[in-house]
Amino acid sequence: MGRDFFHNPGGDYWQKVASEVLVPEGKEVKWKTVYNMLDAEKKPILKETQTWTLTQKGNKYFLSLEWQGEALTDITINEFDYGGLFLRMPWEKGIKGEVMNAALQKNEKANEKRAMWADVGMEIEGLEPWGHIAIFDHTGNQGYPQPWRVDGQFGIGPVLAKSGDWHIKKGEIKIFQYQIVAYSGDLDTVEMNDLWGDYVGDKGMYNTASLWQIAKQEGRDAKFLNPKEAVEAMTVKEGYSVNAFASEPMITQPIAFCWDDKGRMWIAENRDYENRQEGFANSGDSRILILEDTDRDGVADTKKVFMEGIPFPSAIAVGHGGVFIGAPPNLLFVPDSNNDDKADEKDIKVLLTGWGIRDRHETINSFHWGPDGWLYGLEGFATPSKIRKPNDGEGRLYKHGDEFPKNLLEKEGVDINGGVWRYHPIKERFEVVAHGFSNPWGIDYDAKGEMFITACVIPHMFHIMNGGIYHRQGGQHFNPYVYEDIKTIVDHSHRSAHGGARIYQSDAFPASEQGRLFMANIHDHGVLSDILEPNGSGFTARHSDEFMMANNAQFVGFSMEVGPAGDLYVLDWHDADICGGDVLNKDTGRVFRITPEKSLAENWPGRFDDLNKRSDEELVALQLSKSNWHAQRSRVILQYRAAKKALDANAVKRLNDILANEKSEDIRLRALWTLQITNNLSSQRLLDLLNDKDQYVRSWAIQFLVEDGQPSERAINQMTAMANTETSAVVRRHLAGALQRINEADRWALAESLVRFEEDADDPNIPLMLWFGIEPIVAKQPGRALAMAVESAIPSLYKKLQDVSWMRANWKN
Repeated sequence: MGRDFFHNPGGDYWQKVASEVLVPEGKEVKWKTVYNMLDAEKKPILKETQTWTLTQKGNKYFLSLEWQGEALTDITINEFDYGGLFLRMPWEKGIKGEVMNAALQKNEKANEKRAMWADVGMEIEGLEPWGHIAIFDHTGNQGYPQPWRVDGQFGIGPVLAKSGDWHIKKGEIKIFQYQIVAYSGDLDTVEMNDLWGDYVGDKGMYNTASLWQIAKQEGRDAKFLNPKEAVEAMTVKEGYSVNAFASEPMITQPIAFCWDDKGRMWIAENRDYENRQEGFANSGDSRILILEDTDRDGVADTKKVFMEGIPFPSAIAVGHGGVFIGAPPNLLFVPDSNNDDKADEKDIKVLLTGWGIRDRHETINSFHWGPDGWLYGLEGFATPSKIRKPNDGEGRLYKHGDEFPKNLLEKEGVDINGGVWRYHPIKERFEVVAHGFSNPWGIDYDAKGEMFITACVIPHMFHIMNGGIYHRQGGQHFNPYVYEDIKTIVDHSHRSAHGGARIYQSDAFPASEQGRLFMANIHDHGVLSDILEPNGSGFTARHSDEFMMANNAQFVGFSMEVGPAGDLYVLDWHDADICGGDVLNKDTGRVFRITPEKSLAENWPGRFDDLNKRSDEELVALQLSKSNWHAQRSRVILQYRAAKKALDANAVKRLNDILANEKSEDIRLRALWTLQITNNLSSQRLLDLLNDKDQYVRSWAIQFLVEDGQPSERAINQMTAMANTETSAVVRRHLAGALQRINEADRWALAESLVRFEEDADDPNIPLMLWFGIEPIVAKQPGRALAMAVESAIPSLYKKLQDVSWMRANWKN
């Protein structure tokens, strides 16, 4: 247009037509102003009407604006960096402040970025801690979500003109709507998303879906950065550095990685992935690689090809004389009997089959050895599967050009369409641990053996309990009588997609990082961390840091590892399509290493040696290590050895000594786990441990007593007795979880004791775990269920028992 109306509010540019107070007082106050926009000859060219409404809810003030512009002639608003609604707080040098948008981009990183809302907060005298003003964009606005201007003085405003010229034809009326929220305190991004949802009338799960589209477009528009440029663009927490451990052409399309007992990194390259609906065996050159950093400078310098041509590998774990590979529809075991780093392809075993592939990035993923000797994995909700041991010719290995089986779901098997599962390598047993979620892709356990997963779309983290039924992104639970499911543990949100999970349990990072869960975020393009805080029988996950930000919209991190030196690793699929809709960069892929500038790790003798060469006693001694990597890998080896012959007697004695005498509960648990998985823990010892002083020792004794199903009558009686007096909510939660693994007749007495704990009424887990355990028996004895309801001190359980028992009893009559 050639005139700067933004900086010139005076009479040469604007002409006041009218102003009117529409609602002078009450629950809301409302007023209207009308101005004409003038051309250089002071002729009206646009009639602008602003209608403002002010309300108060709690400690927040809401100021809503409807802007109408009626063109009196054809008008073009030229592309520019600013213009339109703009807010500036009373900032001056020395005042602390911060801008954050809905995508959690801060300050200058939020400039020119699209988002549904932006919030500016700063120190203001008399307010504690800060004063804040947020601006909400509206879904009905042209260009929604609009780019934002964020200047160096914390001024913010949506700028449609940043996207290019826009036009209003003569006689046309354009309408823009915004809401301004003023408050003091801390920014709560979850609450802000809810308030924005209230404003635009969308409270559903997908009310932030526009952020996904923004992130996807950012990836396609971004400049491709080679690995060196990618590292230079990264910002990492003070005191840490980042480097490329491996990258193209050494690796391409890495989808999973893990470690072996020599401290070498194994990579699953999935070059068969094409998009979410296509691709299985068309490329034919997917590989399993072994990378090694021989000089320990933090960069892989050797590569071996362990196996090539396996269609669609999506998960990997080394152990028990070979490697376990998730390659839908199969779970494979690929041995390497002579340790020549080449697959014994003639001896590959199809352990299980039935994994679907309907959504290619929600299939079998995230293998991880649990403390209990089981191999854990994940499955997304949009890919239904029926897991079983292969029969009737199902145990085939697929090759280049093969079609994916079409009758996969027609056979009998264990249903899973979203959840956590596990497979025991010695017992050859599969079971679903937990149902629900969205597209979980990342699993780990803490020092107590508590398990956590990360997920996409829905809230990003869950605390996993065996037998739990959890929040789903979509679809129905298999059991229609669930009624309620277990919810997320997070008290905050990030931009949608998370992948990978490693709880830091090593010695390179300082104490402040110990026990924090590190995860990659695909849409925010970085590595984030959360603090896990106890909450009743479970946890709350509180945001900690944007630990490493790639500042690169083509960074697609979705797996995490902690290495033998205590460094943190993140796998980067790296593509301009960040959501798997297409593969635009097939020949890229990186693994980045994050390490302290001053590592606290002790370089003790043998730290980087092959653990397989250590004796049983030496592996047991590593259960005392500050490096969980060494303790975990040692347990996998000991389990494998014990399956072939009994462990050295001195090693077993040492484990028993640690369990009996070690002061640290965490170290005692490592000994307990090792004794269990090497068949050196008797039922009597487990019964004795039910009386142990440490709550997690008692909890794991419960889990191991019921691991294989119905325990002894003595065990049932002892658990029932302890349920009457148990002081730990954690242990009561494990007792509730045990209900699903024991005979129905024995559930009643145990549950009748547990429902009497009034302090568990608002626990995030116990009422639901109790219900999941007793729901199958309620209909069979409704009278006893009603009696239990009367005795229950847990209102939510009381209501379920009362309603369901009454309905089913009367239905029978």
